[in-house]
Amino acid sequence: MPPTVKDQLPKFYLSEILSAFNRLSTAIWVFDIDDHKIWWGNEAALEFWEAESVPVLIARDFSSDSVSVRQRLEDIFSNTSQGERVEENWTLYPSGTPKMVIVTFTPILIENGKRAVLIEASPQIREELDHRAKRILEAVRHTSLMISTFGNDGKLLAQNPSAATVYDIENHTTTTLEGRYRDPNIRETIISRQELKKRFKRDIKVETAFGDRWHTLTAELGLDPVSGSQVIVATEEDITERVRAQEDLRRLNLDLEQRVSERTEKLTIARHEAEAANKSKGNFLATMSHELRTPLNAIIGFSDMLGQQIYGPVNERQNLALKDIHSSGRHLLDLINELLDASTIDNGQLNLFEGYFSHAQIIDYCRATFELEAMQKEHIFTVQNNVIGIVIKGDSRRFRQILFNLLSNAFKYTPAGGEIALSVNYDPENGILFSVKDSGIGIPKENIQDVFNAFTQAASSDWAAGKGVGLGLYIASQLVNAHDAELKIESVVNKGTTVSFSIPTSRVFDARDPNILIESFEVKN
Repeated sequence: MPPTVKDQLPKFYLSEILSAFNRLSTAIWVFDIDDHKIWWGNEAALEFWEAESVPVLIARDFSSDSVSVRQRLEDIFSNTSQGERVEENWTLYPSGTPKMVIVTFTPILIENGKRAVLIEASPQIREELDHRAKRILEAVRHTSLMISTFGNDGKLLAQNPSAATVYDIENHTTTTLEGRYRDPNIRETIISRQELKKRFKRDIKVETAFGDRWHTLTAELGLDPVSGSQVIVATEEDITERVRAQEDLRRLNLDLEQRVSERTEKLTIARHEAEAANKSKGNFLATMSHELRTPLNAIIGFSDMLGQQIYGPVNERQNLALKDIHSSGRHLLDLINELLDASTIDNGQLNLFEGYFSHAQIIDYCRATFELEAMQKEHIFTVQNNVIGIVIKGDSRRFRQILFNLLSNAFKYTPAGGEIALSVNYDPENGILFSVKDSGIGIPKENIQDVFNAFTQAASSDWAAGKGVGLGLYIASQLVNAHDAELKIESVVNKGTTVSFSIPTSRVFDARDPNILIESFEVKN
């Protein structure tokens, strides 16, 4: 592992090693960054700091140093590589008297691996500032930041041109820290932050020559390079445009929240109205279904009895008319039943009357029911049940309705001579798979999802027109869902459709289980 920069720094673990520096007339001392105190100094340093001995120099208190001073020492140590030195203009305060010096910093390590800097201090000629100090002063004059110095009593001592322009003050002797920032406790707050080794920073609203403005105020304690007394250095940045933008954004968010709230309220009202309308529709359908089914059952029953000549003989023409009446009545009754089922599902009132039943009996019923229709339409109808000795937990009447609807659709949309197959298979992981496959007109791929919606026909060709109201698959899919399954459709136009679903293993049981009471199958309308 290559050595780090810190590993390569000069190390002075014993102060005696530095005794050679005592022969030099330049003030040299070592400053411990971690403990923020002087660790060692030569004789010239004792004279500079007006200390009688090295122990007195080491005991000197630097706890009042500002956050900026501490951070600068940290940066010098962290950012300076081995062998490099940093030279800067500093104002130091031995015995409270300011001394302007040129200091040279060299990062080193001292006892216990602590971070430190070796400092050489050369006096600066007061009459002539060096080029660095001149450039810094020029930057302060031209910066847009407002820089002001306040005395320990709160009175304004000096400010740069930006601050003077903003506050438009020619004679600033009456300006105070508390008055400018309109806070009688601000000085105490700044001092308390300094004691916590933290910089004071706050966004404040101030009165300026340009009206009320928002400034970010940063303040910390320092020493006056003229008198050596404690001062407060304040730096301000105008953030008015940013505050206005934030306020505009806040107002926009409030407006947006208000609009969303109003829209949500309107949608809630619309939803309640729709639910009320749907409930009214359901109640209407339920009432009408009852009112219509009663006379329809009479029409179907009497036409059937007339066709069987119970009330006397009828001729061939009358018999054909009676068959049409009976067929139309049955068809209308089926439509009414579908409407009633759809209404029950829409209202969330679908209830399953669950028990244990044998699907084989329902398969046999479907075979017997559709064999005659298959012969009439010249369809090839096959039934293959590959699952025996199994019972299903569910609603047997609703289960029969599922298969009846699927087969009705298959016969409805398969032209004469087509093939229709009902198959049942078992998968130990997925349960019992029921599948109805036909060679009918098929469904366009983009329309497959639509057929699960109410009043949507499975096919839109002219051949399929008038073959239903589009509730068969919708009701079947909802009943399948109620049995913890999902209806799936695969279809190719002019090739056919396969509709399938799997009853999960959680609803499949062994018919030999003595604890299971199996229902006897009974057809209920």
